[in-house]
Order: sequence, then structure tokens, then C-alpha cells
Amino acid sequence: MKAWLFAGAVLLLAVGALAPVARADGPRASSENHWPGMSDPTAKQLAAAPDATVTVAPAPASQPAAPHYVWQEGYDHGGKWHGHWVLVR
Repeated sequence: MKAWLFAGAVLLLAVGALAPVARADGPRASSENHWPGMSDPTAKQLAAAPDATVTVAPAPASQPAAPHYVWQEGYDHGGKWHGHWVLVR
């Protein structure tokens, strides 16, 4: 019985060593942190059409939100689940 298990293990190792490994040449596009458009949305547009002029509209000035209530759920310090309203300013 041990001989059959040993022979099977050797066969699996031999097949695994002879099988070609599927690898792509070079790094993946997402493996680097400098691809166009990652942090600058205009870079993606420039990469798509380098001759075009890209204009970016300024972000509108946001008004502070009015105070309102939000429902929150969670565990108490005693491990009891509860929900309650919380005033968000």
C-alpha cells in the first residue's frame, strides 16, 4: 500500500515539474501605480485623445449640510445589539 502511495506522489510531482507554467511576459498593467487616469482623470482623457484640449470644470462650492438625524445600529459594550438615531451636524 505504501509503495502505491509513494508511486502516486512521485508521479504527481513529475507531472507538475514537466507541465509548462502559464505566465505572461512583463508586468500587468494594474501592477504598477502609475497608469494613466489613476489619480488624474484628465490624464485618461489625454491618453485617449492627445491632440484634443481637455477642460475640467471647477467643483462647485459645497454648502455645509444642515443638521439631520441618521439611524445607526451596532453592539453595546455589553454585547447587546441595538439601533438608535444620532444627530449629525
